Formats: sequence, structure tokens, C-alpha cells
Amino acid sequence: MNQNIYLQLLYKNFSTMNDNRMMATANILRPILGDYVNVMDYKALLDGIEDTMGSKAAAVIITAAGRAYGKKIATTLGASIETKDLPTILKRLNTSLGQEGTRLCIIDEISQQENFIRVKVVEPVEMSGETSDSIRMCPFTLGVLNGFIDQIMQKRHQARQIAVADQLGLQTEFEFTPI
Repeated sequence: MNQNIYLQLLYKNFSTMNDNRMMATANILRPILGDYVNVMDYKALLDGIEDTMGSKAAAVIITAAGRAYGKKIATTLGASIETKDLPTILKRLNTSLGQEGTRLCIIDEISQQENFIRVKVVEPVEMSGETSDSIRMCPFTLGVLNGFIDQIMQKRHQARQIAVADQLGLQTEFEFTPI
């Protein structure tokens, strides 16, 4: 099933909730096993791509995939610059990606400065199971947020993850600077 159909099914499922929360409850794509896979399966995929291509090349490709997905999510959710309130828009994205949605991460804090946007996330999927000395970066989560922000702001942003060594536990921060 292609990604556009998947997003449409998710949106249809989310938009039918009575209380306007976006919660994926039905097993739309896999009726027996459900629509979610174990985090360790994702981590094995990530490790395999990195082992095959090298971590830098893998990060470029995984970030690009996330960016395309983030743009599609923004379009599917109908998010646009017209609201002019990025924190509100990103909270809406959090509903899709967080505990009530796909569980990619939880968007914990958003601040919009004049020169950049900073987003703090908790429990990004890439950091699952990592030890305190891990240097694991979060290219897919970074890409999803980047694509979403680019789409709603109608402007390209340079994205970067704050050094993992400066983070605490299962949280990290990303900065998005207009290009």
C-alpha cells in the first residue's frame, strides 16, 4: 500500500473520533497483527541501513524519507501557515505522532524565536533502548518535523539535532533555521 493511501486511511480513522482527538484505534492495514510494529524491529532496520551504507549516508536518506512523510502529514492534517501559530500546529502534529497516534515521539516543547524554531521531543523511536553513553541521532524524527515545518511555513529550513551528549535520557531537541 503506498504512503498516500496509508495517510488517507490514518486521517480518515483520526477524523472520525467524536472528541476531535486523533487516535488510531482500528487495525486498518493489518487486521490480525495490528498497524504497529515493535520498536526493536524499527531499530533493527535502522541499524541495518547504517551498517550497509554508513551512518552519515543512512542519516541523509532516512532524514529525506522523514521529511517527505512530514510534508504529507501536514497536507493530510490541513495544517497551513494561515493559522500563524506554530506551537498550536505542532501540538496537532503531536496528537498524530504521540501517545494517541503513531507513537513516533512526543512533542514536549516548542519555541519559535526570530531566527529559528526549537522543538523538544521525548521518547523518539530512534533513542529507544539506548544506553546513557549512546550517540544515537534521530534522523527520521528530525526529518518528519522538518518536512512538517517546511510545509506549513512554505519555506525550507535547515534542521539539526542538538548534540545527543547534551541531552538527558530519552529526550532530544531539534532546531530549524529558515534558509
